[in-house]
Order: sequence, then structure tokens, then C-alpha cells
Amino acid sequence: MGNSGEIVKKTFKHRFTGRLPKGELWLGTDLLKKANLQDNLKGHLALIKCLGQDILCLPLSTEISMNKALGYRYFSLKDLEEASRMSDLFLIALIDGPFQRLVEKKGLMHVLTGWKREKHEFAKAYEKEQAEVDILIKRCLELSVDAVTIADDVAGERSPFFAPDDIQGLFSPFYAQGVSEIHGGHSYAMFHSCGNITRLIPQLVSYGFDGLAALQHRANDLISIKEKYGSTLTLMAGIEAEILETREIPPSNLKEYERLIRYFSSSGGFILCSCSGLYYGDFLERIQVLYRIADEL
Repeated sequence: MGNSGEIVKKTFKHRFTGRLPKGELWLGTDLLKKANLQDNLKGHLALIKCLGQDILCLPLSTEISMNKALGYRYFSLKDLEEASRMSDLFLIALIDGPFQRLVEKKGLMHVLTGWKREKHEFAKAYEKEQAEVDILIKRCLELSVDAVTIADDVAGERSPFFAPDDIQGLFSPFYAQGVSEIHGGHSYAMFHSCGNITRLIPQLVSYGFDGLAALQHRANDLISIKEKYGSTLTLMAGIEAEILETREIPPSNLKEYERLIRYFSSSGGFILCSCSGLYYGDFLERIQVLYRIADEL
């Protein structure tokens, strides 16, 4: 059936693979510690092998640091280059988008109020971040990654922070250009945002994104998205944060999880992934249980 990288590539082509591929955008330091592994490239590869995942995703930054709120590390381009040489996993470069970078520096409420009151200043700050992200995307593509995921948390639990017209005016030049560059590098382009982005999906499709990563089912309804967009989008999702955060999986949550697995096992274009990331040590045992359930259905 081929190695992990080939299986995921078939998934993006909506071809039958015989099993659901698995992967994560974020693996936290605490999770690796629970598995008695270091939070470095070697540790990530060992944990991925232990869990039977098919994807190596490296959150990238030009400055090696930690996401203090969530406890995962950023990797360097040197790490990405090393990873591209030493593994047959599907390799994803995860890059914070310009909006996300502004939020991390200034705070969400400051950015949202600043956008409304001082649009010119916001646009200048956004363009500065965009230039940095553009450079990082180009460097990743030089290393022959299989996919680039742009992470921009542009939505809350119920709706996007911006109307579709505002998204079109503010962000579309970057998204369209970024996706074009990614495709030019023979890689897949994916988008991540927390929250309810249902209203924005038509625009994301128009920019050319190949998939949506770590998408929340409860906020967006994965099956409805799949039925509407068919083979246009590959979805990397399926495990809600609530099902990871409880010691005993509530029967209603388990039933819905099993419904999703059965549906996507036959429909294709789906990678089993949490919508939240695997940050905490307690998640290690729970993700193994959820994988076992998926494999047995």
C-alpha cells in the first residue's frame, strides 16, 4: 500500500487508501515528556512512530521559541531540512499567517479594535508580517515539503471575526499569492483556523486551498462540508477537544466520533486529526484509545 507519505498523497487525490491516515499539527512538550521523549526532531519522529501516525508537521519560525500558552515548540528551517532527508512521512510546514502573528504580538482585542479604528496602520503592520511569511513560505518550498499549512485564527466559536467582504479586502491578496506559490512548489496548501469558518470556506476554496486542517466539527459540521465541497477539499480533523479532555468518553461524544469515522472511511479525502493539537500528557493514552476505535470500525 506504500509508505506513509504516499498514503497521504493518495488521500489528497481522494483515492482509496485502505485505512484512514493519521496526523497532528501540534505535539506538545508535555505529551512528549509523558512518552519519555525529548521535544526535538528525534523525539517527534519517535512519538509519531509509536502512535502510528503518517504525518510529520513542524511549526516553523525564524526565531526558535515556545508557544507559552499551549506548550509546543517552533522548529527552524534547518530542522525542516533535516526532516526532509530522514523520513518517509508526509511532511507539513506549519506557518503562522500575518494575522496570527499580529495577534501573538499585540493580542486579539488590540488587533480587532485597531483594525476598526486605524485601518491604515493595521494594513501597514499586516503588510510587514506578510513579507516575513512570504519569505518563510519560499524557504520551505525550497526544501520540498509535501504541504504548507497557513494558520490564521480568524474566527470565534460562533462566527468569523470579519465579514466575508472584509476578508476579501484585507487578506485575499496574501492567501491567493501564498497558495499560488505553494502550488508552484508542487506542494499542497492547507488552511487552519479555530472556530466557525463555515461562511469563509467558499472564499478559501476560491483562493485554491486544497484542504482545511484541525477543523472543529462541532462548530463547522465536517460531513456537511464534505457533502458540499466533495473532492475539492481534504479535511484534517475528526477528534474534538472535548473527547480528549475527558477521562471517560461520554457516550454521545463516542457515538458522534464513530459516525464520523464510518462516514469518512468510505468517502475519502480525510485525515484523522484533533482540532486542538496534542499538548498535554493526559492526551497520550486517550489518543491511543481513539486511534484503536477508528482502526476497529
